[in-house]
Amino acid sequence: MSFDELIFQLDNTTSIAAKTRLVREFARENSSPLIEDTRATFFYLSEDAQSVALEGDWTNWQPTAPLEYLPDTPLWYRIERFPRAARLEYRIVVNGRARLDPRNPRVVAAEAGPHSQVAMPDYRAPRELTEPPPAVRGSVEQHWLMSRVLNERRTFWVCLPPRYSPRSTYSVVYVNDGDGYLRFADLPRVMDYLIERGEVTPFIAVLIKPNDREKEYARNNNYVRFVTNELVPWLDDNYPTRAESFARAIIGAGLGGLSAAHIARRRPTVFGWVGAQSGFFGDYNDALLRDYAAAPNLGIRFHLMVGEFETDMRGEGKPSGDLVAAQRRLAQVLRDKGYIVQSVEYPEGHQWGFWRAHLGEMLRYFWGK
Repeated sequence: MSFDELIFQLDNTTSIAAKTRLVREFARENSSPLIEDTRATFFYLSEDAQSVALEGDWTNWQPTAPLEYLPDTPLWYRIERFPRAARLEYRIVVNGRARLDPRNPRVVAAEAGPHSQVAMPDYRAPRELTEPPPAVRGSVEQHWLMSRVLNERRTFWVCLPPRYSPRSTYSVVYVNDGDGYLRFADLPRVMDYLIERGEVTPFIAVLIKPNDREKEYARNNNYVRFVTNELVPWLDDNYPTRAESFARAIIGAGLGGLSAAHIARRRPTVFGWVGAQSGFFGDYNDALLRDYAAAPNLGIRFHLMVGEFETDMRGEGKPSGDLVAAQRRLAQVLRDKGYIVQSVEYPEGHQWGFWRAHLGEMLRYFWGK
């Protein structure tokens, strides 16, 4: 039974008991949201709720999408229209309290707690996440380094590729928000899959845990010095790395993406590749863009990606919160300077689920065969 058919039957039924029976039968046969082409129908059953709303990637995580109550039934519902390839995350807010959608079995991990997920008909998760992990896996080693520049202890993880050999030499990707990429993006699984499938040349990943990300990633030159003057030399001394800029990439998400682009701008002889997922490039009145515009082409290559729903990240309506427009401006500045840039947009939101699904795309761009 489609949702429209349910509403038609309810409109033509006078008995409250019969209406309740129809709604509960529909709920047993369908999960929420019910997907029909570009339409997503969210529904919730409650006979005593005072208010029900949705908060998610398309509402800037504010409960501004109320569900409509159908009198004489336990049914609350809301119809949304999304692009056919969209993947979005949300929670349902009942009487002011946010929770997972109890009618939706699709749950994804997120930094602030799990979210419910809606995937539209044309969304396809990448095979590195849907297929079983490779039989041969790499290893993850935890280290720490006392930074003289920052005057603090820094924790990081070194992810070695499957069939690692100290007699080989490897490219290295350095990762801001390394704990997030380890916990939520499952970077070791993604890199192992790509390497074992022969889709990329084997490489090493260095996952840097932030101590104070708001400070470190805010175009902080002391953090630049830590990464380039302390961490990179330590890796080169302790692992068989290729010590050249085009064998090193630096990536990050959100503020970590802004930081990655800033670090490469300051040290282009260290990093030849930049990967940014949902970067806050508009912060500080486009300071990063002006920085690149004022310099000659430094030979860096860029992979930029952003979600189409990331247009007001701080809920203030300011240009700095529109990550889509900021990425487009940065890409144009770089192309005008003659840089090689891949800039892509997807109908998704500011989530680890988005970054995880497209991490392999970025790694293929760097070192794909």
